[in-house]
Amino acid sequence: MTTAAFTQKDLAYQDSPALKPEVIRARVKQVYEKTLIGRQLLSGPERIEGDSVSWIEEGDIVGNVDWISELGGFPKLDFKYGKKAKPIRPYGAYFDVTLMERRFSRVQTVGRKINRSVYKMRRFEDDLIFNAMLNATGINTFDGTNWTDTTAGDPIADLEHAKTLIYDATDGGEATDVIMSPIMYERLTKFDVVRNNNYLQAQVVKTGVIPGLAGLNIIKDKAVDPNDDGVVLVIRRKDIGFMAESIPLTTVNVSGENLGNPMIDNRYFNFAMAEPVIDSPEYICKITGLKA
Repeated sequence: MTTAAFTQKDLAYQDSPALKPEVIRARVKQVYEKTLIGRQLLSGPERIEGDSVSWIEEGDIVGNVDWISELGGFPKLDFKYGKKAKPIRPYGAYFDVTLMERRFSRVQTVGRKINRSVYKMRRFEDDLIFNAMLNATGINTFDGTNWTDTTAGDPIADLEHAKTLIYDATDGGEATDVIMSPIMYERLTKFDVVRNNNYLQAQVVKTGVIPGLAGLNIIKDKAVDPNDDGVVLVIRRKDIGFMAESIPLTTVNVSGENLGNPMIDNRYFNFAMAEPVIDSPEYICKITGLKA
């Protein structure tokens, strides 16, 4: 049975049939496709048949185009490539729906279990993706100004410089997003250039969302700077890499009877097997030193 066979009422846990295993499996997939941001920054999953992925990473081009001499002397372009590989490992977790939850139709309780377990899956994936971005070889990097001091820091200049580095490294590629931790975002709101914008746009004060800065969409995620070291990433969305996926999100249920525990209605195992691949690191710029 496919997800399309269920109505929105079923998937919203409005009645006891929503606690059937096939409906819960469908709901897990539905929530998973809407949660967090990491995969949206990559070009999409690429199916891999196996437990490892290899890719070709392009290096610098040596030489340039020039005038051709009368004797037909062509300048040479030398393209450097390197092959890389990494393992693809499975990851996941399980949750239980108890006999009482099923018997007494505790649909909201089960709904929270699904939402939280799926969030944990996506959180794990996002941590993988942002860690791959931060540690990819060949990314642009520089030390920015001090964002903890509104008199010394210059966020606009830092972001513009990051955009320039990406533009130069990619022969014209434009950055689209800046990713920062919530604490760096909070510091950003203390600068006059942002506060003045707040006064001009009442929606910023009302929603608490800065629509953009230096032409970049702002994404908040602690994984980009978990220790608050003063790091932000500027990237070009969809061009930095892809998700190598051997097994997409899969949910398998096992009844409590088969587990030897009659108080469990079903145990739901959520797992996937994927690995982020950053094959175009020149579309990433890491700004460091933003915290004195």
